[in-house]
Amino acid sequence: MNSAHGTGEAMSTRPFVIVLIFLASLASPLSDSFLGEASAADTLVCCDSASVNLHLLGSASAGTLSPFSEDLAETETTATIANAVTSEETVGKWVLPNVWPGTIPANTWDVSIQYEVSSAASAQVNATASLKIGSQTFTASTEPGNSILPQGTGTLNFAIDVDTTSISDMGAIELTLSARSVVFTLPTGDAKLEFIWGTSDSDSTVEGEIPLFDLVLAEPEVEGSDVYFSVLIDSNWGMDMLSKSNSLEIIVNGQSLTGDPIETSSDGGVRVTWTWQGAKGGVEVVTVEAQIIIESGGETLKGSTEFEIETFDTSGGTGTYYPPEEPLKTNGDGSPISVSGTFTLNKNSEGELQLERTTRIEIGDEMAFWMRWGMDHLGDEVTTLSPVLKSFDAGAVTDEERVSRSIETSEKIEFERQMERNSATLASYYLSVGLGITVDDLFGSPMNDLVVRSINVDLYGEQDVVNHPVGLVFTTTEVLGDDDSSPSARISLIQDFITFQPVPLWSDVSISLEGKSTEMTSFEFPKVEGSKSLKMSHLRFPWGETLSLEGNNLDPEDTFVFNISPSESPLAAPLTLLILTLTSLLFGFLFALRITRNRRRGVLYLEMILIPVVAIVHLLAFSSVIVGGATAVVVVIWWVTSVTSPRSRKDVVEEAITLTTPVIPCPACSTPNPVPSDERPLRFACIGCQRVIKIVA
Repeated sequence: MNSAHGTGEAMSTRPFVIVLIFLASLASPLSDSFLGEASAADTLVCCDSASVNLHLLGSASAGTLSPFSEDLAETETTATIANAVTSEETVGKWVLPNVWPGTIPANTWDVSIQYEVSSAASAQVNATASLKIGSQTFTASTEPGNSILPQGTGTLNFAIDVDTTSISDMGAIELTLSARSVVFTLPTGDAKLEFIWGTSDSDSTVEGEIPLFDLVLAEPEVEGSDVYFSVLIDSNWGMDMLSKSNSLEIIVNGQSLTGDPIETSSDGGVRVTWTWQGAKGGVEVVTVEAQIIIESGGETLKGSTEFEIETFDTSGGTGTYYPPEEPLKTNGDGSPISVSGTFTLNKNSEGELQLERTTRIEIGDEMAFWMRWGMDHLGDEVTTLSPVLKSFDAGAVTDEERVSRSIETSEKIEFERQMERNSATLASYYLSVGLGITVDDLFGSPMNDLVVRSINVDLYGEQDVVNHPVGLVFTTTEVLGDDDSSPSARISLIQDFITFQPVPLWSDVSISLEGKSTEMTSFEFPKVEGSKSLKMSHLRFPWGETLSLEGNNLDPEDTFVFNISPSESPLAAPLTLLILTLTSLLFGFLFALRITRNRRRGVLYLEMILIPVVAIVHLLAFSSVIVGGATAVVVVIWWVTSVTSPRSRKDVVEEAITLTTPVIPCPACSTPNPVPSDERPLRFACIGCQRVIKIVA
């Protein structure tokens, strides 16, 4: 009985289990319907080997080879043979380390060395170029027609036949140039032969065919109607292969993808991801091609494959790939950065001179995306983060808010709070190591010397983690000590603040600063040194001075410094300087009027046009010494004019009426002149116009 009852109960529950399994099988594809699907795995599309120009760089004893012309320096390197050579002498040795493993095909390698012969008609050279590839060595020597080098500059060429050979991972290619004999023809003085390399004008190269990298098209990722296509560049050059190459693009169904791709590191290589929004919906097969050009005018290295994808007509994602790993800060070109702000020179409640500043740093492109991604990973203990992003703790950010592809309000507030609370440590570390900015040069002083009142993040209306600008706004106050406000003190408002970076983080820099002082403080002797792309403006008004600095599209390597001498001296303050200037002009002019009370004042009144000249000198914020000097010069001119002005005609007539001596009018100005003597002929000067009057009879 018990056995039968148990069997019946089991049979009664079996249909329900079958139904549940069936429903689960239906629900399973629905749960992923908005993510879409893509078939096929990562596909290696290029390249077994590629033709490349290897540039000679560095010294003759420890030179290197590089496939990137960007590595060429501004100063050339030379190796000199100044005497006739009768035994073998090594000219130079250059090494290309860490070659990508693979097979080097049989081919002829061309070695081109720039040279210059001086103080001789020619030089006959017996030279050898040796290529060591892995464990094998291949050589070539100068041929009879190529052994005589005429005076001046030219190119010494070698054609080295290379057999098919394999090279292992981290293997090396080494070029050695040696001379067995050098004989100068018709030497005049210090004859010499110089081999030159290392610059664009003196570019010595080795042209060959070697494996450079693996170009992999990754399996696409689908998010709604958005499809993310990635190219993986796997090489021993790491980020240099992306940053120093001429171009990299991906083509889907014959159309090149535009927009800003997202760059991430991938096991020593670089992964570059584009967003494609041209899917038709449903299942389709797309042809994807990746192309890379190492140098301008060089060979286009490319490969293609097909992927089957399935997309859905939904809103999809943000239109920007959200990488699971920390994105790179740069694609090699760098991102734009703009620094703008205001500053005010005033006195605090304790009567101390202080500089209040609001500084806005606006960041775009790859660096802005890195910042947004980092704010969305505050306190992330799962993802591998760089030390800079690892320095932030979770704070009030919850697991639901973290890695949400959007910067929540709590994440923004927490980022601001931690930056502001630890401004001397965390904020400085974030700016210097994270953004490549020298804090002291940007703010004019270390963070320790500043009172940081607030640090705010401006997302410019975009909350998602996408390629959109980000702003950091710092409000600071710096109390200037007695040394800073002394007449000889100079402080820096800003100077070149971009640190040296092997791979550029910044493409161009823009600066816009505007400052003002109060009526009793002054920016004395402002000066911009260095870059000529920066323009300064300085004006003085009764209520204070204005000072501005503008510069656009500056090179990150430009050097400059913007200095001032902050002052609270009454002689330099705008209001007191204006009062002193007006008072000096007023009393100077009144004294001139007193001098000319019996003289003509026409010229003196005309010289009042000098007052606007002094006003312009004051307005253009010339130093107080120059303003005082201009005022003194004007007053002296007035006084000299007053002393040398002729007496007025009315005064002379009144005086002449009181005289009993004969009076004669001046033929030139009609001023009555008393005749001082009966002597004839008589000459005397007119008391009105100083012309000579002659009386004959």
